[in-house]
Amino acid sequence: MQFDLVEFRAVVERNRANRQNRNFPDRTDDRAVDGCLFPRITPKFTLDFSKPLKVFTIGSCFARNIEDVLLKRGVTLPTAAVRTPKGEMPHGRLVLNEFTPGTMAQRIQYGLNAQPFSLESLVPSGDDRVADLLLHGLTNKTKFDVSYERGVERRGQIDAIYRELRTADVVILTLGFVEAWFDAHTNLYLNRVPPMHFAARNPGRFHLVRLDVHQSLSLLDGAIRMLSDLSIKTILTISPVPLHTTFTPVDCVIANEYSKSVLRVCADELCRRYDSVDYFPSYEIVRSGGLQNFVEDNVHVKEEVVALIADYMMSMYSMDAQDISVLAAVSAEAVTGKS
Repeated sequence: MQFDLVEFRAVVERNRANRQNRNFPDRTDDRAVDGCLFPRITPKFTLDFSKPLKVFTIGSCFARNIEDVLLKRGVTLPTAAVRTPKGEMPHGRLVLNEFTPGTMAQRIQYGLNAQPFSLESLVPSGDDRVADLLLHGLTNKTKFDVSYERGVERRGQIDAIYRELRTADVVILTLGFVEAWFDAHTNLYLNRVPPMHFAARNPGRFHLVRLDVHQSLSLLDGAIRMLSDLSIKTILTISPVPLHTTFTPVDCVIANEYSKSVLRVCADELCRRYDSVDYFPSYEIVRSGGLQNFVEDNVHVKEEVVALIADYMMSMYSMDAQDISVLAAVSAEAVTGKS
């Protein structure tokens, strides 16, 4: 990682140019809208939402929320094509959820290379069902654990969606957390805890890794480089959805802050390395409003807040520099009905 060394006179000039943004906003600042802070950003690139635009979203719940908003605006989303049988899971696109730098990086790399994942990551979970370790699981295992035949079929369907990644105009990559399960047998990062009885019969196969900045950056850099080489733009965000459960010996609130801090540093460094990579502050916007931006579980972001953020993102990337107060106010009125 590079040190940000700037000569004194250049700092003075830069500070002068950043006069509007250099102080943290109080409640009278036009960056403060409806209890949230909307940082001014200067996008590296723009997107023409008036023309057919293919956007590939990768992440977990917050990425699915962003998809819902983008679909209403006519954006082409390959991930919207996913179909799951009724009763297999409550929301079909949840099957695409990715959480850590490891799972996201390997999904991008395998998708761009049209490479199938090892079927040895489909493991017995009981009752003639298998758990797909590359998908996340719910408390009710019947929602995700299926027959081996269905597991193979579903794996192929997801692989087919990710092969479209090569033709995307832009990827919105929403990083989640850094507590990652790793399968030493298949050399793959996992999106779920391995079934306990299977893990007990296979000692030494599964390991928990709490990725640090260096490890996370190393994983993500290879995948981002592949996208950049194909001239695919990437918008990095950090999911404001907190870590549900920690496997570390500290309070989950503390573990969550470590995860988000690591990923925020990685996002900043990747933006330095690649002209085709930009950062959008969805995490900062949601967190600035506190718990009022979440539903009662303090985990999932309110739909109206997601819509507000998606509107702001589209405004920022589809227009030249514009007054933030106008953009934020228009979005707020659209969502809340205020005037």
